[in-house]
Formats: sequence, C-alpha cells, structure tokens
Amino acid sequence: MQRSVLFVLAFVLVPLIVGCDGCRQQADKEKPEDENAPRAAYTPGPTLAFPADRNTAFSAAKPGHWITASQAIRSNKDDVRGELRSIASMRITDEGFKQIAELKSDISSRPATLVKGQMRDFDFRLRVPTPMSVSQSKMNLSSQLVPRNGGLFDTGQQPINLMRSTEFFFVVLTTRPERFAKWQTADWVRPVRNEFADKSQPNYRIVFPATDGVLPLPETMLDLTSTAVVVWDDLSEDALTPLQQTALIDWVHFGGRLIVNGPSASEAVAKTKLQSLLALKPSGNVEMDHDGAEEMLRGWAVKSDRSIDKQVELMRSESSRIAIDGQMQRDAQALPDTGSLILQRRVGRGHVVQPRIDLTEAWIDTWDSYQSFINGLILRRPARTYAASKDTGIEGTFQDFSQTTDEDETPFTGLVQTFEGTDLESDAAANSQFRLTSRDAALRGADATYGGKMTSPYDRFTRVDPLTGISGWKDNSDTIQLFRDTLSKEAGIEIPGSKMVIRSLAIYLAILVPLNYLFFRIIGRLEYAWLAVPVIAVGGAIWAARQAQLDIGFARSNTELALLETHQGYNRGHVSRLIAVYNSLSSRYNVQFKTVDGAAATLEGEPNSDGFLPTAFQTSYDEGPSLSNFAVPSNRLRFLHAEQILDLGGEFTWSGGKITNDTDHELLDAVVVSKNESGELLAALVGQIEPGEQVNVNLRSMATPEIPSALPMNMSQLIRQFASSEAIPSGSTRLVGRIDGDLPGMEIAPSASQHAVQTLVLVHLQHADLPEPARDANLATEFVRVRRSVD
Repeated sequence: MQRSVLFVLAFVLVPLIVGCDGCRQQADKEKPEDENAPRAAYTPGPTLAFPADRNTAFSAAKPGHWITASQAIRSNKDDVRGELRSIASMRITDEGFKQIAELKSDISSRPATLVKGQMRDFDFRLRVPTPMSVSQSKMNLSSQLVPRNGGLFDTGQQPINLMRSTEFFFVVLTTRPERFAKWQTADWVRPVRNEFADKSQPNYRIVFPATDGVLPLPETMLDLTSTAVVVWDDLSEDALTPLQQTALIDWVHFGGRLIVNGPSASEAVAKTKLQSLLALKPSGNVEMDHDGAEEMLRGWAVKSDRSIDKQVELMRSESSRIAIDGQMQRDAQALPDTGSLILQRRVGRGHVVQPRIDLTEAWIDTWDSYQSFINGLILRRPARTYAASKDTGIEGTFQDFSQTTDEDETPFTGLVQTFEGTDLESDAAANSQFRLTSRDAALRGADATYGGKMTSPYDRFTRVDPLTGISGWKDNSDTIQLFRDTLSKEAGIEIPGSKMVIRSLAIYLAILVPLNYLFFRIIGRLEYAWLAVPVIAVGGAIWAARQAQLDIGFARSNTELALLETHQGYNRGHVSRLIAVYNSLSSRYNVQFKTVDGAAATLEGEPNSDGFLPTAFQTSYDEGPSLSNFAVPSNRLRFLHAEQILDLGGEFTWSGGKITNDTDHELLDAVVVSKNESGELLAALVGQIEPGEQVNVNLRSMATPEIPSALPMNMSQLIRQFASSEAIPSGSTRLVGRIDGDLPGMEIAPSASQHAVQTLVLVHLQHADLPEPARDANLATEFVRVRRSVD
C-alpha cells in the first residue's frame, strides 16, 4: 500500500517539479537583463560563404575561386567604428594528422560600423586558397574586428566545407524548398554508388538561400564562378539587388544556366533587369495544353518506363492546370518533344530554360522518368546508363524490376551511374557550362597537358584542374602562361657581370682623370678640366645603363598584357590582366578598381618579403575594391594578376556577314575565324574597326589565318594562337584583334614613368551548339536487391 502511495506521489509531483523548473528557466529568459552584470563587449553571429544555404551548417566554398562571405557581429556596450579583417586558412597535416603547415588567403579588409545592441552582417570578398591535394575537405574562415579606439575582437574560426573539382553550386531561389525535395536527393546531384564505394564525385551542391532580407548571393560575376545553375522559382521581382541582377546577367552570358520555373517566376523576372534574358515575354496565364503535356511525358520517357499511362491519367484528371502565355523571342525555341511547354534561349555562352509550367507539380515529379528528364533536357547533361556494381559486398542477386517474385525485395543501392557510352561518373565540364577563356581555354593542343591540367573528355577545348575544376582563378592557365612568357621577355632585366662592371669602371676613370687632364692641358685650358667632370659623370651613367640593358627604366615601369573577352550583342566584357611591375627601389603599390567588379592578387608562391605589410584586399572603402601593400623589392620584377568586368559602352554585333563595332574602343589587326561542323577553318582579315564602324567580312577557307607580323609585344603570335583551328570548337565563330593600350577601370599607384600595354580582344560571335538533349538508357528502379528468406 505504501509503495502504491509513493508511486502515485512520484507520478504527480515529478512533472510538477520539472514543470516549475521549466517555468523558472523561461522566466529567467524573459526577465530584463541586469545592466550591471558583466558581459562581453561583442557577440559574434554566423559566418557564411555565399551562396549561403538557410542551413548555416551547409556552408561551402570551391578551392581556387573568389567568394563573397559575411560575418555577423553585435556590439553590446558602445557604438563602434573600426575595421573587419578576414582570412581563409587550411591546415596541412601529415599522415599522423599533425599540422605541418597552413595555407592562408590574402587578408580581406573592410570598414565596420556597429550600433549598440544591433546584430550586423558585414560582407567581404576573398580568394579561397588552393589545397595541396583532393583529400583536403575543410577550410576555416575567421575575422577580427579592430576598433578605432583600440582593442581587438576575434570571432573565432568557422569551418567551411571544400567542394570537389566536379562539384558546383545549384542555387534554388524559392520560399518553398519542400517542393524541391526530389531534386535534393536526385541521382544527378550525386552519382549513384553502393554504400561501400567512394562517394567523392559529386555533381551539385543544392543551396536554398534564406529569402527574408537581402539574399546571400554575390554582387559580382567574379564570385559566381563556382555556380553552375540558378533556379528562379517563386520569388518576387524585388528579391535581388540591382548589383545581384547584373551579376546574374553577366554570369548567364559566360555560360550560366538560368531556369525560370513556371508562371509566377516568369512574371516576376519580367519585371527585373533579367527580363532581357527571357525566351518568352509573359502576357498572362492560360490553361495548360494537355495534349502538349502528354507529348512531353511520352516523348521524354525512358524506354523501360512503365508509369506513362498512369502519369497521363493523373495529368488529365484536373483541367485547371495553368501555363504562362506570351510572345516568344525570335532567337528562342521550344525544346524537342515537349509540346512547346519547355522553352530555351541561348544568351552568349549560357542558356535560359523557361518552363511554361511548374516543374514541381505532382503530375510530373512522380513520373518514373522525371530524373532523366531533368538531367537530359533541363540541365542538358549527357544521358546516363545504370549498371549493377560488381564489387558491392552485398549478398543477393540482381534482376530486372519487371521480374517480380514473392520474396523480400528492396531497391538495390549497389548501382553505378555513368555517362552513356563512357566510364565517366562525373565531369566538371558536363556539370557546368560556365567558362572564362583566360582561365579555362586549352591553347596548347586539345589532347595535350600543360601545367598538370587535363582537357575534359566532354569538352576537349577546356582544361579541368584536379583541385579547382573549371573557372578557378589560375596563375598557370594556358593564357596566363602565354602572357607571362611574353612579359618576361619584354620586361626582362639582364644583371651585368663582374667583368663588365670592372671594365666600365676602368674606362670611366680613364676618361675622367688622365684623358680629361691631357685634353685640356693640350688646348691650354687646364682650369676647365673641373667643369668637364659633371658632364663626363652623366655621360658615363647613361653609357653604363645602356651597357647593362636596364631597358625598363631606373625608377618604375609597368608592362601589361590583357585579354578582353565578350559576346556578340553584349555591352560588358571580362578583362584579365597580367602586369609586370619593376622599380629600382623597394616600393609598395595599391591597385584601385572603379567598380565592384574587380579582383587582384599576387601570383601564388610569391609572398611579400623584405618586412613589408601583408597584402590586403579591401572592399567598401571606395567605389570599388582595391589591393594594398603589393610589395616590389629593389631591382625586382613581380607579376600582378587582376580581373574585372567592364562596361564597353556598346557591343559588337555579327549579322549578315557584317561586323559592327558600337563599343568605345578601336580594334586593330582584327581577324574573323569560323569553323564549320566538318572542321574546315574559314577566315578573313578585317584589320581596323573604329567605334561606330560596320565592315563587311568575306570568309574563305584557309589552313592558317593571315595575321600581320611584327606587332608590338608579341601580339602577332597571341592573335594567331587564339585564332588557330586547334583553339576553336566546330560550329563557332570569333573575332580576334587588339587594342593598342590599356582599358579603363583600374589604376596602380604610384604610377610608372614607363607603361607599355597591349590588350588582346576575343569576341564570341557564335558559340557551338550543345549536344542534342538525350534521355537516359535505363532506369535505376529496374534493379532490385533480392534477399532470400531463411526458413
């Protein structure tokens, strides 16, 4: 009896005690903060790398690429003005996981103003270091707040996942991420492998940015190079800032794939600057064409798909399904076998895919061929084949899904997914079509290797780096290597040997003393010998400099080669500069950009020396970013790598065999080259094209384009390299020429007394078509794992 009473009391009192304790904890949270209680001066918030997922633990970055990131901080005591310094670092360990080195980025610096009690996000930009091996999976982002009135606050290190070379961001702009659940688990995101196999070949990292407030996306294309696909789903037209919209437009022109999903997305995008990219200008909604939808379901079904009739019945079961209606652009097209429900438009190198329907509706995303449809048509990746893995370590047998039995069957996970007709499970060049010629072009022969980089099996005109993949910031790309070889010769320094110094000194002293004395003694004017000394000294110095071949000057000299890449019909271009900087005395340089679309760094492996301050990349101080403390020691030649996006004042257009130059720049020694589908090279020397001028182009067959010889700074060879048949894909046309001088938008201080610059111009007049879209060879669901029941 006593035990029963105690049990009842315990059953009643324990919840009451726990509940009271919970109430007390809640009351403690709700009571006002005691201002006299000690507290920290600052509270750090999350550190995010853009594009940032709403799940902050998902933050990732691609090695060797520039990124935008943010650090949140709250000041708890006072208003604060100061500087935020951020850095990315990687620990290098030995086999025993003992740290033996650390890779660090340049410091990223920006002003920081805090209002007491408010959590503020501070964006900054930096280049992610390139690790020494693919096994590196993490880096750390850390920041320090340096107030003007002294002190230092360290936010701590935030681990960031490192992406593999084949992996790219897949950004979905939506307020309903649950509708894209099947995309997150799709086999085109990460190749199908059994649970015992290496899963190191991912394709995409799907990101759902938080939509409350400013979206955590970069505001320059230079920080979007690790993004392959952007899906605009149901966001409003004011979701992106004007700079983010411009960055996306630039990104599409250089190969990004923008998917505008359905009626609401089309109507929102049509009210932004991105409306110029749309395949269809919307005018309203109409009832979806059921016959067209059935054509798409049957036309894009994998051969063994048995769900077609069920999906058609589901689709026709409701008559109120809507689609967007409007006027198609002249250069847009309906994708094959889609009943005109899926539209596409080529924009520069990139593509805008505009489904007139919502791709997440149940009648389509429950379709067995749905993953094949997204992979082959929407993403335009190669068709895939599924096969049973031979070394799974799993007992059981494989059989076709149609051969059902009464035994226990579960979907088999021991599959290998490869591109049809190959043994490739993943390829960076198939996952992303984004390209920058200065970073990615294979100029030394399509099948050769250069600097340890291999051409892609999917795109043999593109180099794929095993660590940075495609479009990473590279100091050893084919283009930069060509520029560096040329600049090393143009701005070379020959240090005189000891024999030359002794000989020159002997000649100088002989002229200064005995010959000078004898000359004036003979003419009877010995008192003038002293007046001749300064003249002899200056003449001797000039002669010594000439003998030493210091052909870039005593004080400062900048020698620059740049590549301007743009696309026909677009008024903005990407500029890559390699600058050889020399000065006779130690000096520090600052590089200032005029717009936000700029980035600069020293070459990897060339840290600052001689006690100089570390190089810092600064943002938000002026109208554009800057690189400070670029140190050049005495009598040294150092290289500076800089890139930016420039407004050209107009565009180059190609129509009816005519080139029109509506930019602000005069083009010299221009040549148009085209390569047809049979591999024949057609070319025409155009020569000079002034701003506002239109010229006729008469292409004719030739093995090698006629390029003017003896152009300054090896430009004849550089133009020939970019206009050669080995550098041009079949089905493409390009304009190659030069600008005699540099482009605006970047300044180096202190300025140089000698400044030699040539800008190579590459205009893509027509890009090669992508391979025709294709459906997968079979379905993953055709395979089952059969476990025999044991009696």
